[in-house]
Amino acid sequence: MVSMLAPHAAAASASLPLEARPEAAQLRALRGVFVAIDSIRSTLDLDVEEALLYLGIGYLNTERIQQIGVRGYIAATNISSVADFMNLPRETARRKIRRLIQLGLVESNRGVVIADITRWFSFVDQIPLAARADAERR
Repeated sequence: MVSMLAPHAAAASASLPLEARPEAAQLRALRGVFVAIDSIRSTLDLDVEEALLYLGIGYLNTERIQQIGVRGYIAATNISSVADFMNLPRETARRKIRRLIQLGLVESNRGVVIADITRWFSFVDQIPLAARADAERR
């Protein structure tokens, strides 16, 4: 999200060197998000939507971790919740999740759950800190 700067702030920002402007940091963070998603996509042989689903399922699985602050307990989620969270038709989510299951990235056991949460966290760690901090503020 590009922030709208007040006219006086925009003028002050324009006088800064490009790499010092707030917009430059936002753009670097955004580029880092694309690089991280491409890393997931190419490493796991997924299309972009599958890579985002992989991240989304892990996010939903780790909501309990976020509440209790432990990095080892995850809970399964259902396909409807994933579809709603990702704003996808349920059938599309179901079909793509089935592929993630076939690839061994996700397991289906009373819902869907990331098969290897340590590996999932290694991909999340590639997402730039600025992007993660911005997401946490929202």
